[in-house]
Amino acid sequence: MTPFSTVFVLMIALSVAAGMIPMVAFLAVVWWLDRYDREPIWLVALVFLWGAIFAAGGSYITNSVGHFVLSVALANSINAEWISVMFVAPLVEEPLKGVILVALAFTRWFDNTTDGFVYGAAVGLGFAMSENILYFTRAAEASVSTWFTTVLVRTATSGLMHALASSIIGAALGWGKTRTLDIRLVALSMGSVLAVSVHMVWNGLIVIGEASGTSIFWLDVLIFGVEFLLIFGIFMLCLHGEHRMIRRELMIEAQGGVLPPQHVAILSSVTRRNRIGWCPPGVDQKTYIELATQLAFRRMQCRGRGARQEAYLKEARALRHKLRALLGTRPKRVRRDEV
Repeated sequence: MTPFSTVFVLMIALSVAAGMIPMVAFLAVVWWLDRYDREPIWLVALVFLWGAIFAAGGSYITNSVGHFVLSVALANSINAEWISVMFVAPLVEEPLKGVILVALAFTRWFDNTTDGFVYGAAVGLGFAMSENILYFTRAAEASVSTWFTTVLVRTATSGLMHALASSIIGAALGWGKTRTLDIRLVALSMGSVLAVSVHMVWNGLIVIGEASGTSIFWLDVLIFGVEFLLIFGIFMLCLHGEHRMIRRELMIEAQGGVLPPQHVAILSSVTRRNRIGWCPPGVDQKTYIELATQLAFRRMQCRGRGARQEAYLKEARALRHKLRALLGTRPKRVRRDEV
């Protein structure tokens, strides 16, 4: 193997690593932030792979066909490239990423808005990983400096943009999870429009910069920063909403004698629940936290509508029975609001 070939192979290997490691790291952070009821790792990984393989592969083929058609129709490859980047790519990529989220919304693992954020970010980061590897590999053919700049820019900005856009769709689906079908459809439509709009603004600024021959990179970063902070703030609000929901639902269970009332504030706090010393002797603390949290979520889901309501009711009753057996408690009295 010639020295040139060795360097090229090394750059390809570095491109794969640079495209994969940051996105997986971002995914781990997002998963960790879901403090109350973390999603199954295997399912998050599956959603990530959907974005990396099916969404990215389907988008590459569709975008290529769209660019070819525009080139023929406009007889101008530059204009076709700009239109394809600004309009075709967002309209193609966001729905392909969203397919797996719509499918997940019908499963028992997809509970609420926070879950939507996690799964949406997962599919977006998977998509970004494959797209970044493609761009990094192309940049490696130019020069080391071009490759280094491309890695920094795309990792810090466009990679996270994909996670941001698809998390909006996931959050909309999660918000509508326990609502009627018409509201769920409206939520999905609004989330999709907003996600595509975010993508179009991002790509549009890039096109404007290239067309004018000026760099508007920092403006792009500023706009993305505002969007990211807004979505992150909403994510934190969703976690606070989970805290309030768990506190409310477990307080009802405590009033019914399922668990001690003094444990409600502890179980609904992501920091206090993991401390040592509050759990009764002989009770496995991890099991207690998991059962109580699951019961709170199932109670919340029982208040919604849908085909799985009877299944949610059965799960709630089974979880309540396990909690009583674990703690050795008995119901104080029959409650009208007990599910």
